[in-house]
Amino acid sequence: MKTSKWDKIKRSVASGLVALVAMLGFVIPAQATQAPVDAPQVSVSSWSINVLNEGEKYGIFPLTWYTDGTFQQPISADKFQALMKATSAKLDALELKKKNTFTVPATEKVITRESVINAVYGVLTQYDLPESIQIGTDEPIAFLQKKGIVNGTGKGLDLDKPSTVEQAVVMASRLVEYTYDAVDGGAKGLLWKATKGQNTLYLLGSIHVGTPDMYPIKKSVRDAFKQADSLWVEVDLLGNKDMDYFTQSMAYTDGTTLKEHVSKETYAKLQKVLEKMQMPKEVFDGFKPWAITTNLALAGMTGSQEEMAQAAALGIDSYFTNSALLAGKPIHELEGLKLQADIFNKVPVATQEKELNEALDHVLTPTGKPDESMELLKSWQRLWVKADLDKFKQSFTSSEEMTQTDSAKRLFGERDKNMAKKLMELLDKEGSSTHFVVVGAGHYVIQDMIVDQLKAKGYQVEFVK
Repeated sequence: MKTSKWDKIKRSVASGLVALVAMLGFVIPAQATQAPVDAPQVSVSSWSINVLNEGEKYGIFPLTWYTDGTFQQPISADKFQALMKATSAKLDALELKKKNTFTVPATEKVITRESVINAVYGVLTQYDLPESIQIGTDEPIAFLQKKGIVNGTGKGLDLDKPSTVEQAVVMASRLVEYTYDAVDGGAKGLLWKATKGQNTLYLLGSIHVGTPDMYPIKKSVRDAFKQADSLWVEVDLLGNKDMDYFTQSMAYTDGTTLKEHVSKETYAKLQKVLEKMQMPKEVFDGFKPWAITTNLALAGMTGSQEEMAQAAALGIDSYFTNSALLAGKPIHELEGLKLQADIFNKVPVATQEKELNEALDHVLTPTGKPDESMELLKSWQRLWVKADLDKFKQSFTSSEEMTQTDSAKRLFGERDKNMAKKLMELLDKEGSSTHFVVVGAGHYVIQDMIVDQLKAKGYQVEFVK
């Protein structure tokens, strides 16, 4: 059962489902609607799925390891070295005092499970750790077993057998999560708690495109999610029944193409952009201007199509949706793809073309400075990790693109009223319930949106530091 859920998660990433730039709502790259993309063949064990759902976010191993045919094979020396080096770098980010530098022995021809255990332990001993961790009081194997980093099976640990890539990755991932939790580290996120009577809502502001620096998420946030009865998101991309409606909304279905709906000048400008981006000139011919604009904006902020998919997989919505699916936690939508598709489709054609031209001009006339949109997104990601609400709010609300443009006016306002109404209904229900709500952070920090509307109606809402 869990394996089928894992396959579902991986298919969503393989199909190119990515989040709209700048925390506003979900879209799908136009490329994803051309021909079905076969999901990569991923071979994982049922016992490792939950750990991998966490560990793959840490940036300690590339996701291509799932699909290169070696995940269940003995780990090579090169991969082992890379994994331990990346794991050390991840722990370095905690800024603990470092006593020494651990180096993986390069002389072993066969990397056994015991070798991996000793290396994982060696990575941990580099740091000056709190006494509560009690490192050094047991032998490496016993210590790691006590901490849940090494589990084994009913047959024992099979220490002399070669370690697979999967086994090594799982142990390294557990080490990262354990260490971050033990020193109260991890990304704090932008989290509010709303209550009425015995009902509680945890409101987490999402950044729809993420980085490994945003993981692991702080244990207190993960615990709030675990104790919740259900997850609420803007759109459930894993189980969405309106996907066909959305993808059809992006494209012309009357036999016409883009060049029949925009000026010759706009179309010619698009061809120059596609040539510059080394993309086929006809790739967007079947799609409406808003779909193209969104793709260009996201590409500008995240890079290649592979980087887009990776950034979306690291998005906060994606993480909690996947986690809920694996845990069997109910997932509910505050909006849905149909509503979001209709928002874009109702934009007048002239406005769509105007916004497309702005995106094209941005690509064709670079300033020579680092891309402002990309730098702004990175700053938001860093502030999200630190839970610096004041600076995040100041940055977000001072961005003209987020508050003053036609696009911003479409994406904030009425949507927030509708989402707030549904959240109030949850708080007003009789009995006792706890729900975890993940929507774009902008919907919480902009004045008079969700958080302010809940406060105005008398609900108790506090920011969780």
